[in-house]
Amino acid sequence: MTGREVINLIQKLEAEGMTAEKIIETIKYVETAEPKAETK
Repeated sequence: MTGREVINLIQKLEAEGMTAEKIIETIKYVETAEPKAETK
């Protein structure tokens, strides 16, 4: 994710009432999760 995408995500999640701690957990997960192997 680019910096701008992270900011947009944070703003969207804050608007939906998500706490800062939960937002950070979510971003950490997205950025560190192993990508799924493509299946054909």
